[in-house]
Amino acid sequence: MDFSPGNVHGLLLYDFGASPCARRCRITLIEKGLRWDTQIVDLSRLEQRNPAYLALNPNGFVPTLAHGERVIYESNVITEYLDDAFPDPPLYPDDPWQLARVKMWQSAEAAMAKDYRTLMYQRLMGPILRLTRSRHEALDAVRRSTSDPADIAWEERVFDLAVLTPREEAQCEQRLYAWLDELEKALQGSGFLVGDRFGQAEISVYPRVAMLPFIGLPVRPERHPAVADWMDRLAERPSFARTLSQQDAGLTRLSRTPILPWLRRSVATPPANRSLATRAGLFAAKQFARRVLGDRPSRARGGGPGPKPIRLPARGSVAPGRARRAERPALSDEWRAQPLTLYDYAPSPHGRRIRVLLREKGIPWHTEWIDMGRMAHKAPAFLAVNPFGELPVLRHGDRVIYDSQVIAEYLDRGTRDRGAPLYPDDAYETARVRMWLALEAGTHKEFRPLFYLHVVRPRLLAEGLGVDDVDAIVPAGVSDSHRDWLRDTLRGAPRFDTSEALARSIILSKLDFMEARLDGRAFLVGDHFTMADVAWITRLDLFPMLGIDLDRARHPNVVRWHRALRDRPCFTVDWRTHPQAG
Repeated sequence: MDFSPGNVHGLLLYDFGASPCARRCRITLIEKGLRWDTQIVDLSRLEQRNPAYLALNPNGFVPTLAHGERVIYESNVITEYLDDAFPDPPLYPDDPWQLARVKMWQSAEAAMAKDYRTLMYQRLMGPILRLTRSRHEALDAVRRSTSDPADIAWEERVFDLAVLTPREEAQCEQRLYAWLDELEKALQGSGFLVGDRFGQAEISVYPRVAMLPFIGLPVRPERHPAVADWMDRLAERPSFARTLSQQDAGLTRLSRTPILPWLRRSVATPPANRSLATRAGLFAAKQFARRVLGDRPSRARGGGPGPKPIRLPARGSVAPGRARRAERPALSDEWRAQPLTLYDYAPSPHGRRIRVLLREKGIPWHTEWIDMGRMAHKAPAFLAVNPFGELPVLRHGDRVIYDSQVIAEYLDRGTRDRGAPLYPDDAYETARVRMWLALEAGTHKEFRPLFYLHVVRPRLLAEGLGVDDVDAIVPAGVSDSHRDWLRDTLRGAPRFDTSEALARSIILSKLDFMEARLDGRAFLVGDHFTMADVAWITRLDLFPMLGIDLDRARHPNVVRWHRALRDRPCFTVDWRTHPQAG
C-alpha cells in the first residue's frame, strides 16, 4: 500500500469530518506530531454499515485506525494505543488515580453522548435529511451501504422526525444541561479536567461539547462560565483549530442564527401547508447545505454509484512503533490497604464482572446494593457518590471510581501480584482487549430496554408492583424522565430505537464477529483469560432471560468458548452467592 509522504508509520484513519469521536483522534495525532492518511466513511449515507467496513469495525462506528496491519477501533482505544505506541509527548497520565480520572471523563462523555445522539438525530440530522433528500432518495442511499433491516428502520425514523417525542426531547435537553453543570463544577478553580495540565481528558470531552449548540444547547457564560472559558482556550490550540471540519464550521455559524430552529419547524410542516416564503427559504437552505455541509445530491432514480471502496490496511506488514506499553506505577502499598466498597445491582452484568474480577484476584470487598429497579441509582443520595448516576461504582478509601471498564483496569493495575493480569502488557494486545469491551458496550442501546423489560420488570411484577406504584417506590428527587422510563417498562413497552426483535438481531450479529475470532482459539485475546472474556461471559449469561437464543449452528465456537469458561470458580461462585442475579 502506498502512503502519502511523511506517513512513515503507515497510519490510516477511517474518518468523517463531523464526527466528534474521529476529531479526538485527529487532535491526538496532531499533538503527537504524526502524519496519517484518511479514508472518509460518510455517516450521512450509513457507509459505516457497509459490510467491508464492518469487517474492520464490527460496531459500525467511526473512527477506526490502521497502524500497518494492526486495526484499532473505538476512539478512546485508539488514542490510548497511540499514547502507548508513540509516547512523546504523553497525553495520558502515568499515575493510576489520575489515569482513572481521565478515563472516568471519557466514560462520562460516552454516557452523555447517548442523549446527545438521539437529540442530534431528532433536531439536526433529520431536518437536514428532509431538506436535502426525498424519503425515497434517503432510503435508497442507505440501501447502497446496508441491507440490515435495523439500519433501514432507523433511517425511516430519522427522516420522519420520529426519534423522540417532544416530551423526550425536553428530558434529553434537561439531562444534557445537568451534565454541563457537572462539567462546570469540575472546572471551577482549575483550568483543566485532570491535574494541572492539558491532556487526553480535554481531547476526549471538548469535541462533543463544541457540538451542543448545533442542537439548540449553547454553552452560555452566565450559566457555565468556567466551561465557556475552557472552550475558548481550547479552540485556540492549533490541534483543535486544524481539526474543525467544514461541516462543523458551517453548523457553528448557523447555530449563532435563528436558521436551525426555523429549519426544524419548516421541514416538519407538510409541503402543502408551506407558504411561498417558507418554500423559497427551504430552497436557499438546501443549496447552502449541499455547498457548506458537503452533501452530495442523490442519484436514486438512476441507481447511482455504490459506496466508495473501503481501503484496506497494509496486511502482511509489521506496524512500526513500540510494541510494549510504558510501565506505569502500580498503586502504593498504602492505597492497596484501603478498604473497597462496591455499589452494585445483583443482576447487572457490569456489576457482576467486577465481582468476578475481585474473586479471580482473591480481593475482599464490601457491597452496597443499589436497587436499579426502583431507580435508586438516579436518586440524590446516590448522585452524591456518582453524579452521572451509573452502576457499578467502586469506593477505594476516599477515591470514587465509576464505569466497569475503568474500575477493572484500576483494580488490575493495582493487583498485578495477585494472579495473572486481565490486561496484557503488550500495547496492541491491551488495545484488543479494550476493543472487545467496546464491542460489548456497543450493544448498550439494544441491551438496556431488553434488560429492563425481561429482568427488571419481572422482579417488580413479582412483588405486586405496577405502573400506579412508580411514584411510591421511586425515591424523591428522581427526574420525570427516569420515572417515565420505569412506567413504560412496567407497561411492557420500554423505548427501543427500532424494535425488540431487531434489538435481539443486532446483539446476535455482534457474535458473528466473535464466532470468527474464536475459531480454533480458547480466548478472545491471545492465549490467556482476559477482561474481554469476563465482560462477554457476564453478558451472554443473561441471554436466556432476554429471549436471545445462542444458536449452536450459527455460533458453535461461541457456545464452546462460553461452556469452557463459565465454569471457572470466579463465575460459578459469584452466581451461586447471588442467586437473585439469575
